[in-house]
Order: sequence, then C-alpha cells, then structure tokens
Amino acid sequence: MLDVRLLGPVEVWAGERRLSIGEPRQRAVLAALACEAGRVVTAETLIDRVWGEQPPARARHTLQSHLTRVRAALRQGGGDPLIRRSGGYLLDLPADRVDLLRFRVLVAGAQGDVGVLREAVRLWHGEPLAGLAGDWVAAMRSTWDTERLLAVVAWADAELESGDPAAVVGPLGVLVREHPLVEPLAVALMRALHAIGRTADALGQFDALRRRLADELGADPAQATRAAHAVILSGTAAGDPVPAQLPADVAGFAGRAEALKFLDQVPSLAVVGGSAGVGKTALAVHWAHRAAERFPDGRLYVDLRGFGPGGPMDPGEAVRGFLGALGVPAPRIPAEAGAQSALLRSRLAGKRLVLVLDNARDSDQVRPLLPGAGSCMTVVTSRNQLTGLVAADGARPLQLDVLSPGEARELLHRRLGPERIATDPAAGDAVIELCARLPLALTLAAAHAAMQPELGLATLADRLAGGTTPVGDTPDTDVRAVFSWSYEALGPAAARLFRLLGTHPGPDFTAAAVEAGEALPELVRASLITEHTPGRYLLHDLMRAYAESLEPEPGAEARLFEHYLGTAAAGAMLLAPTRPAPILPIERGFSQDQEAAMRWFAAERAVLLAWSARTDGDRPWQLAWTLDTFLYRQGPWHDLVTVWERALSTVRDTRARAYAHTRLARAWTLLERAAEADEHYRHALGHHERAGDRDGQSGVLHEMAILCERQGRMRDALAHAEQALAVSGYATANTLNTIGFYRAQLGDFAGALEFCERALALYEDSGEADNRAAVWDSLGFIRHGLGEYDVAVECYETALRLYREIGDRYWVADTLVHLGDTHRACGRSSSAAEVWREALGIYDDLGHANAADVRSRLSAGIPQGS
Repeated sequence: MLDVRLLGPVEVWAGERRLSIGEPRQRAVLAALACEAGRVVTAETLIDRVWGEQPPARARHTLQSHLTRVRAALRQGGGDPLIRRSGGYLLDLPADRVDLLRFRVLVAGAQGDVGVLREAVRLWHGEPLAGLAGDWVAAMRSTWDTERLLAVVAWADAELESGDPAAVVGPLGVLVREHPLVEPLAVALMRALHAIGRTADALGQFDALRRRLADELGADPAQATRAAHAVILSGTAAGDPVPAQLPADVAGFAGRAEALKFLDQVPSLAVVGGSAGVGKTALAVHWAHRAAERFPDGRLYVDLRGFGPGGPMDPGEAVRGFLGALGVPAPRIPAEAGAQSALLRSRLAGKRLVLVLDNARDSDQVRPLLPGAGSCMTVVTSRNQLTGLVAADGARPLQLDVLSPGEARELLHRRLGPERIATDPAAGDAVIELCARLPLALTLAAAHAAMQPELGLATLADRLAGGTTPVGDTPDTDVRAVFSWSYEALGPAAARLFRLLGTHPGPDFTAAAVEAGEALPELVRASLITEHTPGRYLLHDLMRAYAESLEPEPGAEARLFEHYLGTAAAGAMLLAPTRPAPILPIERGFSQDQEAAMRWFAAERAVLLAWSARTDGDRPWQLAWTLDTFLYRQGPWHDLVTVWERALSTVRDTRARAYAHTRLARAWTLLERAAEADEHYRHALGHHERAGDRDGQSGVLHEMAILCERQGRMRDALAHAEQALAVSGYATANTLNTIGFYRAQLGDFAGALEFCERALALYEDSGEADNRAAVWDSLGFIRHGLGEYDVAVECYETALRLYREIGDRYWVADTLVHLGDTHRACGRSSSAAEVWREALGIYDDLGHANAADVRSRLSAGIPQGS
C-alpha cells in the first residue's frame, strides 16, 4: 500500500521504500491530487494549482504528460491508484494513506486525547510541500501551518492536563521562535514552563512577546494572553477552581491551645494521633479553618475511613477525588496509581493549599496523597502513630490526650453557658470525669443537657453513672457508656432509626434514604449524628460501631438496600430510556427527570459503591448495571472498572457474566488500557459463542471496533464493524451507522453515505432520538467531506435538535464543534466562533477535557504570525 507525504517534502513510500516521483511539476501534480484523495479533481483545477494564473500554452497536453509520469511512478509501488474519471482525475487512496488527511482525521476526532494529538503532531516533517513553489502552494502552506499550530496548542494543553508539561517545552520553544507573534503558542509555552517550575522563564516569554507585538504591530497582547500572565504571577493555573472541602467548623470548640500553636509552627506535614473520640478530627478541621488565609489556593479534605466498617478507603479513590476538586476532568486522570499521584503533585506544585487527611489507617494509605511542594500543608489524623511518615517523610507528630480539666470545663461552658455550670460546679466536674474528659463524650452529654434545660447537672451525672454499659479504664469503653445512655434517652422512632443506621454502608446518607421523618432532627440534637453538609448526615465511626452492635428490626437492611437499588435502577432507565432491560430483574421507583437523576447519582455515588462492596450474589451486578450510564457520562471510569470487577467476582449467570466482561472492557477502553479491554472482550465473545448468541457476538464485535477506533486503527475498526454486521445476520441501524462513520474516516465518503442513509431509514420509524441524532451527525461529517457544506450544516442542525430534545449536553457540544468546523470551511468564521463558544460553555460546565480542543479552535488570532 502506498503512503503519500505532503507535510514536509512531497514523497511517496511503498512500505520502507521511497519512490521517485520526478521533477517539481510532477510532485505538484501529485500534491494537488493527494490533498483531495478520494475525490475527483478537474483538469482546470489541476492546471490552476500547478501553474497559477499563467499556465503554458499547451497546459492540458503538459498536464497529461505529468500525469502519465506520476502514474508510472506510483505503479512502482505495486498499485495503480491514479484513475481518470469523467471531468477529471482521482487519486484512489484512503485518507489514512495521505499524511495531511490522516492528520485532519486525527485532530477532528481527538477530543482532547493526548495520545491521538501526539500522533497527529508527529506526522509533520518540516515545511509542507517543501521544494515546491507557486500561489496555490503558498496558500496551502499557510493554511496547513495554521492547522498545525492549532493542533500543537491542543496537544500542549492535553499534555499539561495529563501531567507531562516537560514534553511540550522543547517543541513549543522551536515553534515560538518560528512564529514569534502567535500568541496561543506563546501562552502554551508560558504555561508549560510555569508547570515545570521555570516560572521566571515563563514570565520572560510574556515580556518578549509584549515587546515584539509593540515593535512590529503596535499592539498589546490579547486579553487571554494577559490573563495567562496574571495567573502565572499569582501562582495559580488558569481557570483552576479553589476547593473548599473542609467540613463545617466545630461549634463550641474549646481548649487545645498548645496543639493549635504546634500546628501553626509545622512547615508542611503533621500527624495528629490519639485514641478514638479524643478530638483529632475536630482539632484538624478547626485549625484548617482558622489558618485558611494562609492557603488562598484552597482547602482539601478527605475521610480515609481507616477504621470504618467497610474497610479503609483505597488511596487511589482519594487521589482521584482531589484531582477532580482541583479541576482535572475525570477522563484526564491516568489509569495507573503512580501516575495519578504524580499528576496530583504536579497540580499542587507552587500552590498554597491545606490538605486534611482524616482518619488514616497507615502510612501507605497516606503517601500517594502527599504533595511534593513545600508551599502546601498536610494534616493527617489517625488512631495509629504512623511512625513511617515521621521517619521517612519528615512528619511532625502530635499525640492528643484527653482534655485537661480546665479545657473540659471550657467545653461545657461553651455548650451550656457559664451560668448553668456555676449553679453546681461539683456536678459539672462529676460529668467531666464520668465522660473521661473525652470531647466526643462530653459533647453528647452537653447535647442531652441542652435539650432539657430543666435538667440539673447533678441529675445528669447520676444518669451517666447509671448507664447500662459500665465505664471502664479506656477511652473507648468510657465513650460507649455515654453512647448507651444517649441511646436509651431517645424516643422509639429515633432509637429505631439509630439502629437502622448501623446497617448503612456509609459514608453518609439523606433523610429520604432512611425515611427519617421527625426522628432525624432528634438524633442531630442529641449529637448522635452530624449534618456535615446541608441535607447529608454521617456518624462518627465509633458511633457507627455502637449502632452496629444494636439489633435492627428484621429486614431493615434489606429494605434500605432495595431503596437504593430501586431508585438507582429507575434513574438509569431515565438516563438511557432505550437501553435494554437488565438481565437480572430490578424493581424501579424513580419518577423525576434526567437532570434530577444525574444529581441523585452524583450525590449517592459513594454510597452505591459501598453497597457494591458489601453485597454478594447478583446484587453487585445489578448495582453496576444501574451505575453504568452515569459513570460513563461523567467520566469516573476507574469506578466503572471497580463495580464491574465486583460484579464478575460474584455473578454466576452466563449472560450476565458476558455482559459484565463487555462493560468492563469498555471501561478499560475509556482508560486507554487496550490489552485489558481486548482480554475482556474476548472473554465476552467466548461466552456468546458457546451460548450460540449471535446478537451478543455482534454487540461485542461492535465494541471491539470502537476499541480499534480509539487506537487509531481505523481499518481494523471497520473490519470488526463489518464482521459484527455479518454475524448478526441482519442490518442493525447502530452497526450500519458505525460502518458508515468509519468509511468516512477512511475517506470513502460515497460508501459511507450509503450505509448511514440505510441506518437513518431504519431509525426514522423509531423513537430513539439519540441514535437518530448520531446518524445525522455522521451524515454531517460525510457531507462535509464531500464538500457539500450547506447540506452538512442542515444535517448537524438536525442532530442538534434531537440531542437537545433529550437533554444530552455532551453530544450537543460535540455536534456544535463539528458544525463550527463546517462553518469555518465555507468561510463563515463568525458563525463558527459562535457555535464553538456555546460548545465551550457546555464542556466547561461538564468539566470535560474537550474544552481545551475548543479553546484551540477559538484561538482565531493564530493566523497573525503564521
């Protein structure tokens, strides 16, 4: 197969052998045909491109001679792709065999994918059409250079997002020297230099650009360039959010003056140790609130659940949560744990943030979360001493003991008021000692007293002393005595709810989930639960352990699980109405709209993941099925892997296992782990083949085609899609559309049109608006490729209308980008900018990596110096 190169010297390669094309005019003829491979180019157009406004007297005859020599040269490679057609000539090569066309296909489909953009940028080998001259050559060289610069800026943005800014510094430096007035290039270089710690060099680039613009154009840098400069000066990244994840400050915090002073003096890493209930979290959160002005770039918080009932949180989950809070779109988070931690350190570099890593199990759980920058402060709390962090990471240890008598009195004063304590100070001291001077126990006792103003402190002390759980010699047993007494003081409904909460997997819950009624406020007033964010409640892990020790009503846990599963299943059906019903039946009960369903999944994601880890049998598969659409759309694809792996470990139904393999493979595909994806697809294919399920085989082959597409293997993708069509025995609209789209990507626009029009005919009688929209989008791409720009616009606008009807914002944005490309191709630059701005707004709202690609398109100032 022949390969034509235009992005450098004009060359033709047959495998490893370069063919001799001849003198410049012949290479110009070849270039004029190759840049439109697969389309007929008229003789008049060829003459105009090769000779311009002054062709030779016998231009047609001379053109024929050149064409004959070009055909002879191409035949050296074993083919004869130059075809005479009515009205002109056609170079019959697929798009992926001409570097210019392959470059455009890769850039158009990259959607911020750093690997695809790398491949596109590497196709350039110097000045395009090197060695040729003429007006057409000059115009194409300028146009293609602009496309290259747009792609390079998009690639640089993607490398920065993926945590590898060093990869772009060298290439950007070369291009900035070649195009000294192109501001987006300079901005990309400034950001990359700043990201690797060369902030002075980044600021120097801005100063040099400003001088060049003033000297040569009499202009100032654009607003976007000035904004990037200001961001670098302030030490923050453009558009980065300022996270504020700390829980609410502790009401009535008392004492701990020495501990607070200690934390004020720690340069970067402190470990706060102590027994359960001694107030480690309260101290860390209170100090972080108090010191917030020192950390203008944000406050990060995570409960690592080191001693919770579901086991400690995987550190990768915490790292990904922090990256999301710092503005990294989920699709940009690497699959490997080490790469995730490296990206977190890159994001924290040069920033001033405080991180509170609460309730850690051990040093290994903490290390992946530690910033590499000394400008950040990290406070770790744990019941264990974490000597590894002290020895190897330079952490300063602080061991908390129970409150001193004076601090304990201060806490009661703040909770109950000094007047009430003054009426019977001896009784107050008795309460303090019965609570073993533990902040958690004292808070519970004070809450009980505050709810009953008529209750004397002496009576309170007597009730504490008479608790059913005896006070022992350790803080844990002391606080359990107060738990027992607080629980026994509850009304029947609140006590029943408290027992139910012992079956909840955590980490938090809403009133609706537990059908709380008036019982929930009673538990809050008694300080047995905390409303850590509006509408969401949690238990201290000691409190949860105590609740677990109580006997719930029969079937309570099952009913709680069914609430979550049923609501999730109904939400999943709302998000994807045409999705096939689950193989394993689920009750449904959700009645709101798609946006409400997405909000519910976002709020309950951690709870559903916790249920997945706790349940067995078919339940993990059912939960994975309900979460699949939400996780796929939102981008936490690592969670997709987690839930489908759990499903595979417990489910036994053959069809369900095949489905789980397929979905797990798709998750690995999204995470760019092709080997894992291929392995699971082959497992799924084997299940379907053994069961004689041809539809199942077709579906897996279709998914394997998508895997090949993401790897840039378009011919393999097309082969899998065509095999899917052959195996199923009948033409499904989805497969027809996929085949059509792949044919278009390979430059076979006529064949693509046939398949997509067949797909549309099958879909038109159905209510599947999302699938019809996808076909109209494909048709827009095909019509654009055929040069029928007005028809392409109509196709894209039809796709937009359908996507808007179903509220699918991602695909609205994707189609807007394509529509803008068509507007630009036919000279409507203002219309292109308008739809791209709308797409950018959606991508920014979604936190999607494609925003960088759209920003590159909107960098319309690029032609200034190109």
